[in-house]
Amino acid sequence: MRAETTFRVQNFSHFTRAEIAFKDLTVFVGPQATGKSLLLQLFKLNLDAAGIKAALKRYGAVLKTPSQWAEAYFGEGFTSVWSSNTQWQWGDQTQTPTSIAESTNKGDQRVFYLPAQRALIFQQASWPRPFSDFRWQDPFVVRHFSDQIRLLLDSGLGGEQGVLFPKARRLHSTIRTNLEQHIFRGAKLKVVVDRGQKRLMLELPQGEQLPYLSWSTGQREFTPLLLGIYWLLPLGPRNKRPHVHWVIIEEPEMGLHPTAIADVLLLTLELLRRGYKVVLSTHSPTVLDLLWAWKFIQQRPQPEAADSFCALFDLKKEQHTEALAKVLWEKTAAVYFFEPDAQGTQVRDISSLEVLAEDEAVASWGYLTSFSGRAGDVVADIVNQQEGE
Repeated sequence: MRAETTFRVQNFSHFTRAEIAFKDLTVFVGPQATGKSLLLQLFKLNLDAAGIKAALKRYGAVLKTPSQWAEAYFGEGFTSVWSSNTQWQWGDQTQTPTSIAESTNKGDQRVFYLPAQRALIFQQASWPRPFSDFRWQDPFVVRHFSDQIRLLLDSGLGGEQGVLFPKARRLHSTIRTNLEQHIFRGAKLKVVVDRGQKRLMLELPQGEQLPYLSWSTGQREFTPLLLGIYWLLPLGPRNKRPHVHWVIIEEPEMGLHPTAIADVLLLTLELLRRGYKVVLSTHSPTVLDLLWAWKFIQQRPQPEAADSFCALFDLKKEQHTEALAKVLWEKTAAVYFFEPDAQGTQVRDISSLEVLAEDEAVASWGYLTSFSGRAGDVVADIVNQQEGE
């Protein structure tokens, strides 16, 4: 276990103690309100305190105490998320709320965070809100993500025609075709100027244009995620943003059919291929289906692993799909289950994903598959009874 990839937390929010050994891909699962988002935000704060402080200072923030930091960063209602007993360790460095409050205000942000509330970044006019347009008590990760996407769109991303998707040279054609079929259904995502104001629109194949609030839930949830992926995958010779090493995506499955979730997983593998480390939080068994298959694909020789990968995602074997398959063969992955109990939340490594494990949390992959398992048992019992009559 490499010390620099292990994050240890004490007396923070729901956690008396938690330890995460991050891999190339790390997945958090667990019920709502067990602290997954707060722990992910603390992880970003641990790596990016200087850059976060610089960003807040640009908008007039004067943060001198841990409680002021807690509300400005985590959001309203979280002033008591930490205490004088809170500390966390990354490698050999130990930090506390006080050390964060006293940190320097210069530095890049190494973690790009796509929050669960990403669909809220759009104003009614279908354009990302600037950082200053949010309430001061709104979570920093939401405000910062919205501002990054606004700057990306303001840079002329759509070109003269305003087309954001499908867009040549943005994403590999295999992934682009899948997204077009499974999410956008032949519609074009465009920047249009309406009454002197830029707006995001979906242009249907027959030419009709739909504003943001008229899109399907999946399209509304996926579009800010897609724009975040665009930000992370710059055009030109660079594979990635040079100063960004980590990507956090909360609930990438929101609003999406399992077929489309598989396409988002392909995007995740593309991020890994480009050199990012990725952390997902999810309530979708489809995400863990990938990690379960990943374990077995890694056991095969590389050429056969590519065949298994293409079969898993229903893809043709070609140069790019073989490159994505290589990710499964070379990279590492881990799964952590956030289990609530009387003392708060316990964080458990369930990376084995052993379906025959005696531990139900492991066998049911953090209880994501427990209902379908019980449904199967009920149906089998009824069928057996009927056959015995």
